[in-house]
Amino acid sequence: MSNAKESKPLLELLDLRAPSCLEEALGYAGKSRWLGLYWEPKLNQVCYTDGQSLGMGNEKVWQLLYTHPEVKPLLQPYHFGDRSQPTEHHHSLLLDRETRKLYVGESEVIESCLTEPPTLALLAALDSPTDVSMMDNDQKRWLNWANVQTRPIIIGSALLVLLGLPAIGFGAAVILDEKDWVEVELPEWMD
Repeated sequence: MSNAKESKPLLELLDLRAPSCLEEALGYAGKSRWLGLYWEPKLNQVCYTDGQSLGMGNEKVWQLLYTHPEVKPLLQPYHFGDRSQPTEHHHSLLLDRETRKLYVGESEVIESCLTEPPTLALLAALDSPTDVSMMDNDQKRWLNWANVQTRPIIIGSALLVLLGLPAIGFGAAVILDEKDWVEVELPEWMD
């Protein structure tokens, strides 16, 4: 039996679809597909960012979302903070406005994703249903390669590469715990 720490993906897809009016109710009027939502302790206010702009949101809407009986248990393990429990925000939500999917992750990771469109495009592709008949050959090779891997390793590796963290030689190494490394070779077309 190992004492190794369980690794967590950089971004976790929540088992929840965001209400269609969430960003509008928070006060976001932009057109970006992706939106980061977080509590800003210095302002003691919910904020949003699309990677290009940021703004302060409606605190009552955030509280309704955060304390909703279906949402609260999903967000319980994460540290967001609010007026009653201000904290340095460690986690943020990432909203895909097209699919209504919500992700949670460390604030720094989500901020980096929002400034790197290829990262978000990859995330959307990994989480979208695949219709093989509509794919070109490169996409089919990617799908074949991806089917061999596990989802957290794919997302973790892709984020490491796209966010500019260590990428060495033929692939990127992903730390699973303190002792185990998994080498992930990138497909030919990604070189």
